[in-house]
Amino acid sequence: MVSLRALHAFALLARHGRAAQAADDLGVSPSALSHLLRKLESELGATLVLRDGRGLTLTEEGKRLALGLGDAFERIETAVDSFRRRSRTELRISTVSTFATRWLIPRLPDFQAVQPDVELLLSATTRVIDLDRENYDCAIRLGTGDWPGIESTLLWREHLAVAMAPRLLTPEMNTAQPGLSGLRLLHSASRRDDWPKWLAHAGLKHADAGSGMVLESRDLAIQAAVAGMGAIAIDRRFVAQELAAGHLVMPDWPVMQLDTGYWFVRSPGRPLSRPVSGFRDWLFAAASQDATGQASAHPAP
Repeated sequence: MVSLRALHAFALLARHGRAAQAADDLGVSPSALSHLLRKLESELGATLVLRDGRGLTLTEEGKRLALGLGDAFERIETAVDSFRRRSRTELRISTVSTFATRWLIPRLPDFQAVQPDVELLLSATTRVIDLDRENYDCAIRLGTGDWPGIESTLLWREHLAVAMAPRLLTPEMNTAQPGLSGLRLLHSASRRDDWPKWLAHAGLKHADAGSGMVLESRDLAIQAAVAGMGAIAIDRRFVAQELAAGHLVMPDWPVMQLDTGYWFVRSPGRPLSRPVSGFRDWLFAAASQDATGQASAHPAP
């Protein structure tokens, strides 16, 4: 009986013409490759390679065997790769950009660790998708959760708190009474109401309430705040890394709870598959753990 592994080693040598590359492709050392070739020669009773100081070259018998093998091993590798890809389960998720970049993506390695066979396809969009007709298994949406015909479960209610670079927070400002008069307010284009809402909640007025610097996204607004360009009104979850690193600080000022929140949504007309249920359960566990950390780090006023 001929060893298929030894035959594969020979096929790789014939394909590449270099023992080092053949050994690398097979995942063995050059000496182990040489041992496999000698094993094959012994099994077939023929000399297949010439060994000299310049390396390994095929003999006439070796060339004849290589011609007979053709691309058999390449076709086997292609078939196995195709099977492996089909055996992986795709999970298509639609979400909104800030949630994806500031909260979900940094945590996804944890999900992949417990669900390694699930291949994630993540799309960020602000439009409302049709979960019955479009090729998404589930979505994360921002709103009040009252979407007709959709199964929605609340992850968390969002809140607004003030964050800024440490050098902007003077001792006079760092009191229970907000002192924003000397600060520029940073807005994101899609959330122009956040500062007016927070100011009204805190009973304050500011010249930048309806103006000030406007950034295209909350992610850009956060970066501008880190650079010391002004203060932002933001959900603490989205700046957790910056707060932990000391790039931003949050004074002990009022925190405004909003009516809107982030929801896990899916179509009740579709079966609840293992990848979807696994992602949902992991998502709620991560959100619950995050909420516990938020409560201990920043008690509600």
